[in-house]
Amino acid sequence: MNDQLLPVLDVHGPNGESFSVKVVKDRVTIGRLSQYNDVSLEPDPQQFVTRKVHCAVERDGGSWWIVDNASVNRTFLRRTSGVQIVEGRAPLADGDVIRVLAGVSDSGEPAYWELTFSDPLGTRPAEPVREAAYLEYDWIPARLYRVVSGARQEIEKLRPQEHKLVRYMDQQNRANGNVPVMCGYEELMTAIWGEVAGHTETEVNHVIWELRQKIEPKPNQPQFLQTVKGLGYRLETRVMAG
Repeated sequence: MNDQLLPVLDVHGPNGESFSVKVVKDRVTIGRLSQYNDVSLEPDPQQFVTRKVHCAVERDGGSWWIVDNASVNRTFLRRTSGVQIVEGRAPLADGDVIRVLAGVSDSGEPAYWELTFSDPLGTRPAEPVREAAYLEYDWIPARLYRVVSGARQEIEKLRPQEHKLVRYMDQQNRANGNVPVMCGYEELMTAIWGEVAGHTETEVNHVIWELRQKIEPKPNQPQFLQTVKGLGYRLETRVMAG
């Protein structure tokens, strides 16, 4: 695609910072530190911006979305109708402004990073695309299901460590408006082994590998348990209907 037709994020900081980022891939991460994010919001002396992934701009179903990654200080979206909190994710249209809290003055006045989304092709809001395949976790009997074209199949013989990982990641998704959350290695270690020290990222990766053998039709091309390179994983789950 011609670079002039790519979406752009025009970034403006609380202290006059200004730069632009072309959206050249289907997921662009936004956060405090440059080593973890495509768009770095620095300086951040009060540490209001999540250091890894605070939020992300993602392409899904032919439309663009702003996705909050369960950030502590939330992500906001400003458009002509006003400012709203992003509950999980929200569609992006040309001219929308993503706002991330940058600091609070001594008098209590907030300041924001503002990222204006510009799309030369004129993206319009769309209804969420419901995929034909997804996972559901039933908390009462502690059972995991794979649903494909309406047919539900139980995933059997999950080990206790796999149950703990699934339960934690599904809980994070539910708390984020049923939008999948990127879970980092440290929190996954705690979810699986509690406060027992000495566990490693390699052990987490092994649990992930074993779980993929059971839930993924093609484990080498994961659809449900996705890797966020260098950071952790996301599990695609939905709340059970009824």
